[in-house]
Amino acid sequence: MRPLGTTDPHSVATYRLVGVLGGGGMGRVYLGQSPAGRYVAIKVIRPELAADPMFRRRFSREVAAARLVNPLFTAAVVDADTDAESPWLATTYIEGPSVEQRVRSSGPLSITAVLTLATGLAEALASIHRAGLVHRDLKPANILLDDTGPHIIDFGIALSSDAERMTTGVNVGTPSYMAPERIQGEDAGSPGDIFSLGATLYFAATGRTLINGGSMFEQINQVTQGRFDLAALPIQLRPFVVRCISLRPQDRPTAKELSRILIGTGVSTPAPGWFQPLIALPGGEPQVEVPTAPTWGTPKLWQRRPVLVGAVLGALGLAAGGAWAVTRGGADAGAPDGSTPASGGPSGSPQPTGPLRPGTLRWQTNSRTVPGPFHLVVAEGGRLIGTDGPRVFATDPLGPGQNQAWSVLINAEPVTVRDWGPAVLVSTDSRLWRVENETGDLDFTAIDAGGTVGEVALATDRAFVGLPASVRAFNRVGAPVWRKDVTESPLVADMSWLVTRQERNSTVWITLREAATGDQKWQVTYKLLPPPADAGRGGPGGPGGLGGPGGGPPEDAWEAVEARLGPSHLLLREGGVLRVIRLSDGLVRWEKPWDKPVAGVDLIGDTVVMAADRIYGFRTDTGVERWNIPARGGRVAASQDGRLCYAVAQQRFAAIDPATGNALWSEPLPADAREENVSGLVVRHPTGYVLLRPPPFKDGDTPDVLAISLVSGPR
Repeated sequence: MRPLGTTDPHSVATYRLVGVLGGGGMGRVYLGQSPAGRYVAIKVIRPELAADPMFRRRFSREVAAARLVNPLFTAAVVDADTDAESPWLATTYIEGPSVEQRVRSSGPLSITAVLTLATGLAEALASIHRAGLVHRDLKPANILLDDTGPHIIDFGIALSSDAERMTTGVNVGTPSYMAPERIQGEDAGSPGDIFSLGATLYFAATGRTLINGGSMFEQINQVTQGRFDLAALPIQLRPFVVRCISLRPQDRPTAKELSRILIGTGVSTPAPGWFQPLIALPGGEPQVEVPTAPTWGTPKLWQRRPVLVGAVLGALGLAAGGAWAVTRGGADAGAPDGSTPASGGPSGSPQPTGPLRPGTLRWQTNSRTVPGPFHLVVAEGGRLIGTDGPRVFATDPLGPGQNQAWSVLINAEPVTVRDWGPAVLVSTDSRLWRVENETGDLDFTAIDAGGTVGEVALATDRAFVGLPASVRAFNRVGAPVWRKDVTESPLVADMSWLVTRQERNSTVWITLREAATGDQKWQVTYKLLPPPADAGRGGPGGPGGLGGPGGGPPEDAWEAVEARLGPSHLLLREGGVLRVIRLSDGLVRWEKPWDKPVAGVDLIGDTVVMAADRIYGFRTDTGVERWNIPARGGRVAASQDGRLCYAVAQQRFAAIDPATGNALWSEPLPADAREENVSGLVVRHPTGYVLLRPPPFKDGDTPDVLAISLVSGPR
């Protein structure tokens, strides 16, 4: 939720508005509070559309459609006024993420959760279709999740089966989830919703859309020709999805049929936390069998095959001694990956044995294949991807020996590699490639960026590239999305926003831009504060990967610039100065110069964590210090669910509650993990990776990556 902006109303009818939940083509959605204190979601049509009879009529139809649907499966209508100057609709507030938000923030759902999601959606669609309606815009953003199951919202383009078509010359909907018959201009009845359901399940299970991007024409061709790559889809889910996305509407099951089939498999009913990432049990990882899907006459490759997943239970309660006092038990959410360390790693370095507990060493390895400067990132699944000169290579430290998975030669230097989810973005002075982590395949032909590549910021779905006289956005298949002719450098990005920075003559301009369009929302300007006279003397190296940001060469701690985007604030660190800026309007909430070397920062919940002469926690909104820990020169990183802060300092690895500074557990690290050697910390649950800068004059077997368990369980 974002705070209300200067142009947002403070009330609608008798409802007081608390914040902004989101927005779309028709208007904005606010969190409101009734006079009795009950929370509601209020959708308000944009002023420029309220005067359009077509949109007002469409909104009235949405209200009528939402009233017809069983409130068990949607957000029930509480109140509405379709005749107001700015028409609005109030529904019950469902406190939970959309499927899109859940997958974007925490990765694909487990197979069990996808089956539970499928059952709930099939039951909801059956209710919608029984009411004589067709939703026509089912997609991950229109499905909210809570402990009772999924809820379908946004009936803005729903039609009753006998309603007249409203011809606008535009196909309303989202191409990735539109049935082929609808794209071809035919009337799409309830089978169109089933196609959208199949595409939604594919996204929930893989984190990818059913079609692979490209131009609108290419996307339409993929859908109408049924060119879908299902290789990433778990085999247990393919029978359901394949039938739902059949090209011929008559080959798709009805919602009622699909619901009966899913229930017949014994799929789990929703339980508290059913859609959340898995949590390990103390002392091990119990296994439960996921109900198998019916074969539906599919080839043997897709026939039933049981799968084991971790149960969603419990939390760890371990105490550890050492430099940081443990004040209470707990652990981050996740489950051990169950992999077994082999004899990989540096020669002569025995791998640890015995059961795992939080903070213990899983394995260590030397990822370097040749001496000299190089970059390294820890990709999804723990694969190490680095460069040595013009070559990009991947190694699997848990393979038999040190297994090189693939190698790609890039005919240019220097080469930089950046983590990009299931791929890495490889860049040289003027070109960019996307390389798949799993295979090493180049997923798009090298992009000629049209100039010298400067800073790059990555979001889930696109890359933002700084050039000498422009900023350009490319999607994941390498197609250009937009271009702005400005002299700004991308700094940080997410699915909604891009933050850029420009510095000239000790003046800094920070600009917030819409990630989808590049349009500017606001820009703030300030003068750089000079560092203290003794800045950078004897302090830790720069933050980031092996040797510095993104795995680059070491940086002076006082020169490093980094940023973090939160739900409502932007955290900037420029050398030894912290600033927090409000996203809604660009107001600088606070700034804090530090007179000691700063190793790194992170934004975790409502706490800014800074590692310097000590590790500090500050309130995000005010900058007031909450706590500090006597641990110098640390590296910090947030857990993937944003509940914990992991820290490496003074040869110890610890989990910290960011709200209180209490260490939940703390464990010693090997002797190589001294303050001056640690260059970065990467969290890939259930493992934390401590990146080391190999000491000079040591042989090539010195470890540069330590894998630390974040959970308990067998090796």
